[in-house]
Amino acid sequence: MPETYLCANCRATITREFGVRSVIRTCEECDRNGRFLHTSLVDSLESIPDSDRPDEWETMPLDERFTDALKRGLIQLTR
Repeated sequence: MPETYLCANCRATITREFGVRSVIRTCEECDRNGRFLHTSLVDSLESIPDSDRPDEWETMPLDERFTDALKRGLIQLTR
């Protein structure tokens, strides 16, 4: 079953036939090399209440949001 991943910088999507937390590659949309997060991780980030998000949350790339939320215990890895 195809799995979907989002570019941490521009949110462009790619699909792969395997399921891992993230894929590192160059994005065809923004031309930046970086992490593509599995949609389940992005969903967990979006479920964090606004009150628990740092002020710069909206400007942070997805991978930085993920690292921040993980360090502060706001999300847990299940994959």
